Amino acid sequence: MCRLGLAFKSFFSILKNKEKAQKIRRILSGAPSEGIQILSILQREGRLVDFLEEDVSRYSDSQIGAAARTVHSGCRKALEEILTIEAIQKESEGNIITIEKDFDPASIRLTGHVFGDPPFTGILKHHGWRIMGITFPDVAKGQGVDIIAPAEVEITKLPEENGGKRRT
Repeated sequence: MCRLGLAFKSFFSILKNKEKAQKIRRILSGAPSEGIQILSILQREGRLVDFLEEDVSRYSDSQIGAAARTVHSGCRKALEEILTIEAIQKESEGNIITIEKDFDPASIRLTGHVFGDPPFTGILKHHGWRIMGITFPDVAKGQGVDIIAPAEVEITKLPEENGGKRRT
């Protein structure tokens, strides 16, 4: 599609759809994508990226478990801050459930010996998750669109060439 055609399609799409308008506003503002913003919040609250990038093979299981508890707590707090989620299937995992004829294949993945037409009866292996709402905090002005977390440098000694004074 040529850019002019895309521009017209986008224009009318924005007029009809408030959510699309908000997404375009975010893109034009230079804010990070939603995925980067979520990852940034998970890093800030739970140090998720640090944990995943660490070579844990040199640590004991108890050390990894202690770190995982901290990461879990922070990441859970981050998710609660930005997402409202609910289980797709309300039943407990392991229960036998029936999947009716009008089920949504985007919400329920059938595995095992699937043949014939619904209804199907099977064991719930995972209840699934659905996002019911997203609330992003305001992005700091000047935050890079590809920055998950800026590097942090703690200055411990005042530079001699600056006469021992802090720079502001």
